[in-house]
Amino acid sequence: MAKNKTAKTEETTEDIVMATDEPSYEELKARNAELEATLVQKEEELAKKSGQAGRKEEVLAYLQEHGHVKVADIAKAIGISDRNVSSQLTYLRKAGYAIATDSRGFKFLESQPEPEEAE
Repeated sequence: MAKNKTAKTEETTEDIVMATDEPSYEELKARNAELEATLVQKEEELAKKSGQAGRKEEVLAYLQEHGHVKVADIAKAIGISDRNVSSQLTYLRKAGYAIATDSRGFKFLESQPEPEEAE
């Protein structure tokens, strides 16, 4: 019977070791990227549902009109939070707009995507 108890103890120890294994840095980094992509997608869906899809265009128009501007200035002018402005800038970048930041922290539009040609 002692042999059986030893085998059971070894199995339990192995189960504990497997249960406490931590994910690798690469696994954590990949999971973080997945979660960030999901978050951006959900924020876009929420914005569309709540009628805020036009904020991206408002931020873009403000950048085009005023040139080099601080996020806080855009937020104040449009009436949204700094964080929301940053999110809108992220969406614009994903849409192909090159939005840069100068050495003073001002955002500006470097370039915009080429208009699609009608076939």
